[in-house]
Amino acid sequence: MRTAWGILCLILVLMPSMARGEDPAALIKSASEFLAQGKLGKAVEDLQWALREIRLLQIAELAKYLPQSVSGYTTEEVEADAAAAAMFNINLIEAERKYQSNSGDENVDLKITGGDVGGAGLGGMMKMAQMFGEQQGELVRAKGRKATLEWDADNASGKLTCILDNEVQVTVEVTSGDKTTATKFMDLVDLDALEKVTL
Repeated sequence: MRTAWGILCLILVLMPSMARGEDPAALIKSASEFLAQGKLGKAVEDLQWALREIRLLQIAELAKYLPQSVSGYTTEEVEADAAAAAMFNINLIEAERKYQSNSGDENVDLKITGGDVGGAGLGGMMKMAQMFGEQQGELVRAKGRKATLEWDADNASGKLTCILDNEVQVTVEVTSGDKTTATKFMDLVDLDALEKVTL
């Protein structure tokens, strides 16, 4: 997904620790005060910083639904990413966590993505692609929800993607493993609770 944006992407946040700095409400207030004083550059600076802090709050909310531990796998720290490409009005946030089987053979990448592209929800765009047959893969069920499974049997790799009603996308990518692993990890995500999240 990120490679498709290429050099147009402006990475606003790439902080695995997701540590937050200042209160975004205070930054917005500060920006308003600078605006009243005619200090436009300072106002823009604080507004940009406030946006960054809000994005961190959104990412932290998504990260809650990434399993911290899975039996039989080692777990990496959460990776956080918020990207924007102004030319195309892209505004996406993503929380990601990687897992590796104790044997070292199988790798799993679990991602939760939200946001919009050109004002259209990410989930809505993906669902439209499914309707017109533009999205590759087999239509399956994940916890009773429609999902898409793309699997390369020769390389024992693929991904399972589920789009929730709140247009949040959950993706499980498996490398050198079994397709049942994708379903296993999707089942570990509380999709019911995640679907109630408002970004």
